[in-house]
Amino acid sequence: MMSELPLKGIRVIDFGQIYAGPYCTSQLAFLGAEIIKIEPIESGEYLRMPQTAGGASYAFLLLNANKKSVALNLKHPSGRDIVMRLLADADVLVENYRDGVMEELGLDYDQLSARFPRLIYATGKGYGSNSRWSKLGAMDYTVQAACGMVSVTGYPDRPGVRTPATFIDMGMGIHLATGILAAIIARGRTGRGQKVEVAMQDVCVPAMTRSLAIVFDGSAVARLGNRHPGISPSNNYTTEDGEISIFCLIESHWQELLKLMKREDLNADSRFSSTISRHRIADEVDAIVQTWAASFKRDDLVALLVEHGIPCAPVRSVEEVAFDPELAEREMLLDSEYPTRGPIKVLGTPLKLSEFDDQRPVERPPSLGEHTREVLASIGITGPELQRLQAERVIQLGSQS
Repeated sequence: MMSELPLKGIRVIDFGQIYAGPYCTSQLAFLGAEIIKIEPIESGEYLRMPQTAGGASYAFLLLNANKKSVALNLKHPSGRDIVMRLLADADVLVENYRDGVMEELGLDYDQLSARFPRLIYATGKGYGSNSRWSKLGAMDYTVQAACGMVSVTGYPDRPGVRTPATFIDMGMGIHLATGILAAIIARGRTGRGQKVEVAMQDVCVPAMTRSLAIVFDGSAVARLGNRHPGISPSNNYTTEDGEISIFCLIESHWQELLKLMKREDLNADSRFSSTISRHRIADEVDAIVQTWAASFKRDDLVALLVEHGIPCAPVRSVEEVAFDPELAEREMLLDSEYPTRGPIKVLGTPLKLSEFDDQRPVERPPSLGEHTREVLASIGITGPELQRLQAERVIQLGSQS
């Protein structure tokens, strides 16, 4: 095992907020980067709110392990000056504010690149910087609507729906991290930094590949609930104690399912002879599978189908997933703690690197301003200057400093 993680020595100035930016920097942190999270004084980063009895929202805690919190008033000239001093030896800046905010603060790429030519400036937006929608406030929910996802999600007799899963935010975060890694490699060759931009809408385009293919083939995309647009059976089916998703991708899956259901007689009916023909009578196919599935316990049926090589999955609740011991084994939910909450869970990383120790240390999420004193000392701000900045409400020194 190598002793040092690949991004050790890389300093990231993190203006990320809510989900996308913090997820990006959390992945960089797991790769060894030093993450200096810049937060507003008093309130902290938006996701800390609403302040709870535990001092920070659980969503914030999940996403912000392994980071240092510096509380700065960026509306004050001295606060912006501190950022400039931090950027002098920083490698990466990450931000996902709405369009125009960094420009108003004098911290946009055009203003920083000449002064810090080695800086990698990573920006995450809802839409491209030159998009007609660049000024729109963009959240995962709204981008789901704009990219067409909502129009094809749900059931045909109801309006489209969106998912509460913030997969666009997380997708943008990991795409942004990928761009940063590429820019670090490029800088090693050229000595120059560059701007890395990822738009949430752009992240959605590859996710819509199947629906786009249907459109480019000249057809319309319909809302099909849990069904696939061209494969049958593919649906959720009710068991004695829950639901199971069954997906017969290829003909051999269907033939194996017929054997289990003791319905090989259906092979004599041409309407069941291919996935295309079965899709035309999907209601009838689903009724047959449903009648059979109803006599099983959910997990027993999953085990049976797995044994026979038929793609399936239990339809699990979030509570089941949250307490699944496999997530701990895969280090996707890690044990940590927080001063006002005690033991907590934080997110791990899906990135598994065989050459590095998979027992990477996990530093707990920071309290607001916890590392202000430490980080400012690294750029020579101590003693009377530190006290003056605190008195002028330019900085906030956390209680754990």
